[in-house]
Amino acid sequence: MPESKHRRKGKYRPRPRQVEGQKTNPTPSPPWVPGIGAGLLGLGVLVILLGYFTEIQGPVFGPNFMLIVGFVFLALGFGFLTQWR
Repeated sequence: MPESKHRRKGKYRPRPRQVEGQKTNPTPSPPWVPGIGAGLLGLGVLVILLGYFTEIQGPVFGPNFMLIVGFVFLALGFGFLTQWR
């Protein structure tokens, strides 16, 4: 039977799960982040409504062009607002 390696004695090494990192507060967001996020949400809703009322057709997506652009603005707005601290 092979002989096992001996452990080093005298040095205490805590396991990684026992070591707690330094707790830091996240830095606050710049003041323009919520304004940009809310503006993009409003612009997305406005583009979707404008697309329904005017029936503008885009060069690539046809009649759904304004709907897709509106959802892109909404997604960008939600992305900005999820980063707000």
